[in-house]
Amino acid sequence: MRHLRPYLALLAIAAMTAACSPAPGSNSSGENQPSTGNQPSQAAASSGGGGGGGGGGANGSVTYEITGDYQASGELPFLANGVSVWIESAGGWVANFANQSGEGAVILINTQAAEGTEGQSFTYGDGSIVLTAVSTPDSGMDCTFNLTKNDSSGLTGDMDCNSAIGADTTTGAQKHVKVTAHWDAHP
Repeated sequence: MRHLRPYLALLAIAAMTAACSPAPGSNSSGENQPSTGNQPSQAAASSGGGGGGGGGGANGSVTYEITGDYQASGELPFLANGVSVWIESAGGWVANFANQSGEGAVILINTQAAEGTEGQSFTYGDGSIVLTAVSTPDSGMDCTFNLTKNDSSGLTGDMDCNSAIGADTTTGAQKHVKVTAHWDAHP
């Protein structure tokens, strides 16, 4: 099962990347808007990793830090307007965070939980690594998600994962990392 995780993470990132590709220069009403772009944050630029950059968005953001065999940190804006969705029947969000330019890191946070607080996931990819951290006890990842807001008006919370596993996108080598993140986002 441990060897299957990196491949599942790659599959999740591919799906997330496709889902996070909004039409360039458009907003939720279909009107064209000029692109302002985003520059990497100081923390991301000096992290030695892929970095996120760009800072908070009008609808909130996620800040993250990855340490261990791979290092990256930064802040990414929440992608609202149909890119992220609240799923009423599942009681949680499929929330995407990325720069509108499509460059840099991408994060997907899934706050849907089958039972109580288990089942949330944090997925990260930046072209150099993909990783997934989940809150199920049998994952062996020692992840904790704290959701202070998880309803149709938005999501706020944090997570800490002591034993996440990533995969190097070039070599496929496993990377053992610690992940912390905090998010506050609203549609």
